Amino acid sequence: MKKIFAIISIALLASGSLAASENEEAKAFDRGVGKLNSVFIPKGYVGGGLTFSYRTYDMGKAANDAGYSMLFSLLSGIEGDMYTLGLAPSVSYFVADNFSVGARFAYDRTTLNVGNLGLSLGDLASFSINDYHMLQNGYAGALTARYYMPIANSKRIAMFGELRLAGEYGQSVAYKVLDGRNQGTYQDIYGAGINLVPGLCVFATNEVCVEVAVGVLGVNYQYVKQQTNLVEESVMHQSNASFKINPLSISLGMSFYIPAVNPEKKAARKAKKGGNA
Repeated sequence: MKKIFAIISIALLASGSLAASENEEAKAFDRGVGKLNSVFIPKGYVGGGLTFSYRTYDMGKAANDAGYSMLFSLLSGIEGDMYTLGLAPSVSYFVADNFSVGARFAYDRTTLNVGNLGLSLGDLASFSINDYHMLQNGYAGALTARYYMPIANSKRIAMFGELRLAGEYGQSVAYKVLDGRNQGTYQDIYGAGINLVPGLCVFATNEVCVEVAVGVLGVNYQYVKQQTNLVEESVMHQSNASFKINPLSISLGMSFYIPAVNPEKKAARKAKKGGNA
């Protein structure tokens, strides 16, 4: 019996010491989160960039729209075109290593022309749209704060997170041609929002960087005032909060980064001041 108690006691002591050593190892383990040893872009640098996008869609030019009839069983007789244009210049200044503040301006233009579009819901309902046109111009400005996180302490490739405090204004007109006259709705669009935009950047040269970004988190508010046929007026308020990847917000751009003051001149000034002292 005494031997059994001795064996159990030794086993308990061994397991306790093993657990204690594991706890010590767990406490000593440090992932190094937030401890960046690499300066990706140093303090005092100025950045400038440009994001550009252009898309065109041309539908229903083939005979009988066979392909679209198979793809969209509810739609028929599709004929129309659409294009979108986006242009967004930006400027920033690095107030600390890997951290910048700046401003961003964006212009977007969208046009849609539908020559014919039929929708059939079987016996429930069916209707068609003819000679429908839409034009929208949007202007947006944002204050930005961006932080870079080098991958494996690299000086060439890094991830970043950008916070945008934005405001926007847009104008939109949607109309159709009826008996040779345009009838439609004109809109004034006002909006504001806070958005988080992560991305990836890679330096192609010492100063030029290629960037890709996508919106994932945002809180936005929009106020729309519209007038139909220059007579009827209405107002719409819209607000939303989202946390998801928005494929429509994916953007590809190019930026350049240069020091605000020539490093050689700055070093010469310091040396001169030290000599005078």
